[in-house]
Amino acid sequence: MSFRRLISVGALAASAAVLPALPGQAAPSTGHCPNPNYPTNSSTITLSVSPRTVTAGRSVSAFGELRKNSCAIKGATIRIARKRVVNGVATGGWMRVASVTTDRNGLYLASIVPPHNELLRARFAGTSDGTFKPATSGNVRISVRTKITEAATKGSACRITLTGATRPVKGHHTVTIQKRGAKGHFHGWSKFATGKTGKRGHYSITKTANCGTTYNLSAFIAKDATNLSGRSATIFGIKATH
Repeated sequence: MSFRRLISVGALAASAAVLPALPGQAAPSTGHCPNPNYPTNSSTITLSVSPRTVTAGRSVSAFGELRKNSCAIKGATIRIARKRVVNGVATGGWMRVASVTTDRNGLYLASIVPPHNELLRARFAGTSDGTFKPATSGNVRISVRTKITEAATKGSACRITLTGATRPVKGHHTVTIQKRGAKGHFHGWSKFATGKTGKRGHYSITKTANCGTTYNLSAFIAKDATNLSGRSATIFGIKATH
């Protein structure tokens, strides 16, 4: 099933798709779908995620469908879980991050905010009477950039101070302040100054610049074991003055 169809149906059924199953909720069913048990009573579940690369603090959409043969399974609880990826390797156990309910078309949609590189999977536990068998999706990998902010303050004697923070917290990591050309004249980045974050992931870097020169500066933090590299928005037009 296409991403466009899943999202459009999921949006129309948002109230059903993003709420967890409640006690006393009707059991999963295939409605009036003919021959739901032919040729097998196995359940199948899919999982797609968009986008697959995101900056920390931003959400991704996890969506898919649950079926029994050609029949949609509605009213079923889908549990989405994550597993951390460290140095490119899945590590530790699965931790549930969302529970959602399929709509009448067997579709589900959930919003996830991943803090680190991770795998996501979706699982349907089945029913105790055996009418619906358990099903687990394939794993989908999500890559997460470190979020880093930047603010600039001009001091006396042509000093410029850059401050900011990281998310997730990156304590004692190197931050590189880089400079570039003006808007419309980008020719790559070069180093302006470097410094370290404190234990809470904040940094403050002061540099004595060339008096009278205008700078366009951005903060950069390299990738590590659990996150991709991150870059702040560029601050344009910082002029060093006496």
